[in-house]
Amino acid sequence: MKNYLWRSFMVAALICAFLPSVPAFASQEYVLKLSDTQPDGSSLLIHLRMFVELIEKKSNGRIKHEVFPSAMMGPSPAVVQQVQMGALDLFRTDVSVLYDFGVPSMQMMGLPFLFDSKEQAQRVLYGPVGDRFLKDVDDANINLKAIGWLIEPSRNLFLRNKRVASLDDVRGLKIRVPESEIFLATMAAFGISGTPIPWGEVYTSLQTGVVDGAENTLNTFNINRFDEVCRYIAMSQHNFNTCVMVMSKRNWDRMSPADQALIVECWKEAMAAYDAFAMKDDVESKELASSRGVEIVEMTDRQKWVDAVKPLFDKYAADYQDVVAAIRATK
Repeated sequence: MKNYLWRSFMVAALICAFLPSVPAFASQEYVLKLSDTQPDGSSLLIHLRMFVELIEKKSNGRIKHEVFPSAMMGPSPAVVQQVQMGALDLFRTDVSVLYDFGVPSMQMMGLPFLFDSKEQAQRVLYGPVGDRFLKDVDDANINLKAIGWLIEPSRNLFLRNKRVASLDDVRGLKIRVPESEIFLATMAAFGISGTPIPWGEVYTSLQTGVVDGAENTLNTFNINRFDEVCRYIAMSQHNFNTCVMVMSKRNWDRMSPADQALIVECWKEAMAAYDAFAMKDDVESKELASSRGVEIVEMTDRQKWVDAVKPLFDKYAADYQDVVAAIRATK
């Protein structure tokens, strides 16, 4: 994976190097192109559309937008490369992908059980700690500008036909995960065989039994109708997924300071709306899945799950023990 990304990044860098220098937008009228893996109708897409619509509204229509949902532009690594080159402007990327592209500190932000709740994650990431890690993206010299954080509700395990109520129940299962070192390491710590599969192929992989399950948020479970191929949801709550909205540094630098500030302002406004929505939606998503015949199973041994991943903190957060301590101290 790392070799593939490194080769891809080098190709992207070479392309960028030979592209002609582009002056700032002369008329300051342009179209922002945003891509995402989630489909229309999902809570994420609703609020990502709100973000770019706010920009268009507050710029009086001067800055328009196009949105490409449902992984239309390819899997996450390929989309990040397009953002680096300026072919796309904006993408909500998982922190683990940023690590793979050359931001070392982002790896520890994807550790399981790093946060106890979404609210705690907000208090940490919307403050000095979060700003420190966003700056790491800016300083990595990978042609990306970090706009801000997006914090999803908890990720849980979805199972085709096995009821999981404890850590012992998952050992040996094949679970779909994003193609990311930290996700694979997390699953391995649980005794699970992590299986990277592109998002667009997850439903059919569950349907045909290529994997025993997958993991994501409850809203994602419902919007993708995984209830049709999964009988159980195990409330592992192993991760409050932290994502970063990144923008093409090439295109960011072509904007005026006022327009740059407008983008950040609109992102914060859209995320405030998303955070308020997500708290209520997570409860309603759980009820909806249950009403569709999915059994929601609470874990009986949460501490065992937490203990299982402690070696990951020694490996991936060795240089960030101060950050881990600050997060643990945040209530």
